[in-house]
Amino acid sequence: MKVVVHYAEIGLKGKNRPRFEDRLRGNLERALAAFAPVRTRRLFGRLLVELPDDAPPAAVAARIAKVFGVAYASVASTAEPTLEAIGAMVDRFVAGRAFASFGVRARRVDKSLPFRSRDVAREIGARVQARTGARVDLDAPELWIELHVLHGEALLLHERWPGPGGLPVGSAGHALALVSGGIDSPVAAWLLAKRGCRMSFAHFHSAPYTSEASQRKVRDAVAFLADWIGPSRLWLVPFAELQQTLVREAPAEPRIVLYRRFMLRIAEALAERDGALALVTGESVGQVSSQTLANLDTINRAATLARTSPRSCRSRRPSAPTRSRSSPTRTAAASSCRASRRPGRGPRR
Repeated sequence: MKVVVHYAEIGLKGKNRPRFEDRLRGNLERALAAFAPVRTRRLFGRLLVELPDDAPPAAVAARIAKVFGVAYASVASTAEPTLEAIGAMVDRFVAGRAFASFGVRARRVDKSLPFRSRDVAREIGARVQARTGARVDLDAPELWIELHVLHGEALLLHERWPGPGGLPVGSAGHALALVSGGIDSPVAAWLLAKRGCRMSFAHFHSAPYTSEASQRKVRDAVAFLADWIGPSRLWLVPFAELQQTLVREAPAEPRIVLYRRFMLRIAEALAERDGALALVTGESVGQVSSQTLANLDTINRAATLARTSPRSCRSRRPSAPTRSRSSPTRTAAASSCRASRRPGRGPRR
């Protein structure tokens, strides 16, 4: 089986594009390792993944749908970049298919060939019409025949599989996410991973004074995210003793802010161990009474690493929809990423 993988944003990276392509190739090979042997190679503006012929297409599509950087993918047939060879390939593709209308999309990438894109579309369209009697419809045909003529080979794309978009995980550095038992912080980590960040995680728990339910939820969330970002380290940090000290020594009003300042300081130390360059949280301005700009500013000054909150400006609806297993953003989408601390902002307080 041959699968053509198309990317979008990577194509804008200019001279850095090969680095992003190599990262995407590695991530695809990791995601599809269960169907080994897997071989990937670059084509012009796309990647070609070669898998065993018995690899189940539905399972392959499900794996590729969780690889950041993929715009869409298609099973592909290949042929020599000649009109006759392309025509024979299309004949095999339409054989046995029932359709009343069709359209041809042709793109000639290799400009040295003695024909143009419109020549391919015209030739193949006439050939299919003569063989099937179907009419041409370029608006809403029952069957699209999509052809890409590259350097050295021609591709016929079958059904498209949508990808998640974004940038390949690992292309933008490493961040550490502070995760609780809720949905907001895993969503924030997912959104940063979609921008190319490799992730590790830290969870602060109050065991044995609280149940282990939150730890189980966090482990489940990290396991779910592993399908998208690969294996990641999870730090489980006991926080009960420090909480008890603050209850004894600090007034009640600023206690929540103090808890979070200590969490950031501990998380920054863990990030240093992991080589992470930023901290990620799921906070949203005004979502709870403690998440005011003044409080967030005070909390942020406890750490020197950059801190991002991809959901910082997201409004929360009164009733949240059921979490989808396909994508965390079905329940909590992003607005913009906010870097909450930068070098030179001021001294730690």
